[in-house]
Amino acid sequence: MLCLAMPEAPETAGPTGTPETKPSRWSPDPVIGAGLTLAGIFVMGVAGAANAHYAFNVGTLIACVGAVVFVLFVAVSALRQRKPATNGG
Repeated sequence: MLCLAMPEAPETAGPTGTPETKPSRWSPDPVIGAGLTLAGIFVMGVAGAANAHYAFNVGTLIACVGAVVFVLFVAVSALRQRKPATNGG
């Protein structure tokens, strides 16, 4: 099962001690794309050694999709990071 990054734990709010829950801010894990790319390279290596040209093409497709997923997940993770507070200048 794929695990996504967990949101932060709720913080206590004031003297009452009631937890203040933040909105769920999960971000996709780029290791999923890296794993797909690595699996595609492995398929390419095995298929190339066996002279299985169509399987090699499938491995190329898996590796390319994995690379796209990796770049997409890194971009989404970067966009979802909190912006630093500005100090007036």
